Amino acid sequence: MTLEEARGELGVAAEAEPDLVRRTYLRMLKTRKPEVDPQGFARLREAYELLKAAHDGTEAPRTSAAPEPVAPATVDAPHASGPLSADARLDTFRARFSTLPSDAPTDAPVLIAREAVESLPEAGEARHWLIKALMASNRKEEATQAFRDAFNQGHPEFLLAFAQTFPQRLTEAEINLLGTTAAHPFLWGLAEELGTSDDWDKAGQAALVALAAIKRHPEHPPPKPTWVLAFLLQLHLNGRPREARALQASYSAWLEAEGLLGAFKEQDEAWVWMLVQELGELDDDVSPGVRKLLAHAVLNGNLENTREQMRAYRRREPERAAHALEQIRARCPSFHAALGESLVPKGPTPGAKRPSPPKKAPGDAKPPAPGTGRSASRYTTYALASVGVLMATMVAVGVMTFGLKSSPEEAQEGPREGNALEARLAVRALCELLPDPGAEDTCAGLSELVDTAEADECPKMGRKYLKMRAVLQEQTAPVPANEPNPAARRARLNEAQYRLVDELRRFCPRYL
Repeated sequence: MTLEEARGELGVAAEAEPDLVRRTYLRMLKTRKPEVDPQGFARLREAYELLKAAHDGTEAPRTSAAPEPVAPATVDAPHASGPLSADARLDTFRARFSTLPSDAPTDAPVLIAREAVESLPEAGEARHWLIKALMASNRKEEATQAFRDAFNQGHPEFLLAFAQTFPQRLTEAEINLLGTTAAHPFLWGLAEELGTSDDWDKAGQAALVALAAIKRHPEHPPPKPTWVLAFLLQLHLNGRPREARALQASYSAWLEAEGLLGAFKEQDEAWVWMLVQELGELDDDVSPGVRKLLAHAVLNGNLENTREQMRAYRRREPERAAHALEQIRARCPSFHAALGESLVPKGPTPGAKRPSPPKKAPGDAKPPAPGTGRSASRYTTYALASVGVLMATMVAVGVMTFGLKSSPEEAQEGPREGNALEARLAVRALCELLPDPGAEDTCAGLSELVDTAEADECPKMGRKYLKMRAVLQEQTAPVPANEPNPAARRARLNEAQYRLVDELRRFCPRYL
């Protein structure tokens, strides 16, 4: 083929600019498809390459016509051998991709890929072409739709790819669908990724789906308890108490069904589990800022900073603070003991009324933002590291971080004078309120606490007290069926526990 013949094939003049030649070639490709007109397609391709080479100076122009091009061996004319197979049709599209010039516009491969999907909707490779072309041209909305079309039209493997590429765009229904196909390690990672993107509603849902998927994939180990505890605290920290309670209940049920609940309660993580349970007891209308402060205190172990923030919030928002602190007093004994009576009085603040929860509290207490970044691995690493510090403190020192006094001046160096008789009376008063099953062993353990404190073995007493707290929590959590007033019962139990703590603190003020 000569230059004149090449120009005639494309219908361009000798002085035509290279950009015009390229656009003409791309336009004519739409009508000269290799699967329909292989010879016309070959002539068009040869004409364009000849004109482009002549312009670039990479090949001397020909002076005589070249032999008639032969169609590729894998592509036969439809009228000669009947309809092309799916593989042969894919080959023709591959050939068209390979003939695209390097300076072709970004929508050129998109057009070919769309045509391939329309022609071969059952071919996953064509779907890959389209998504890849759309992503290369930064057309994310169209790529999202291409992913959804693929997994909704018989290609479920594209749902996993969609979750990996656009996790924030997953809908609730798509997360649930993903839970029926993906292994739970991927789903836990998805929950983590959604959390780092501040999409905590979906993060909580993904975690629930992951927990449900554990049974389907027993070959993969479940997440470590510290991971789950950190994630639960992050849900509370980010104002998602409902999601946290749902995951907490499901995880507890899973532990029990697997026969792991007893062993779990023997681990160091049981103390953090108790605090997570207390956070779940707070109403949803409790100040989000207070909830964040409590969760943040568990994560970073800095109780004094929490007290300072709470004091500031109480001065700034006395009514809302009174509502929150009253719930802490009634439902969260560990947090109550940590914050101290100066912050959480035994009764409501005089003259304070329970406010209606506003849609947004501009004066909410805010914890200091942790300097941890927002990548999927960082926020959990931060949380787990902090929980680990808390555990190490509990094991090595024998006292929980939450056992410190509310201010440095309140902490005394030497033990105060304890009264063993008063402490034993406090044990008896508490034991009278315990349900019969297991009460005898529990009361014996409480009496040992007094003996240990009286013997001035305060570190040992601190460790025993923490274990007894978990036992009491488990024994008193169920409400008897014949209990007429559960709230009054809980108040009596809390009051009896506070009395015992006060008496033990007289012996060992630095360990409770």
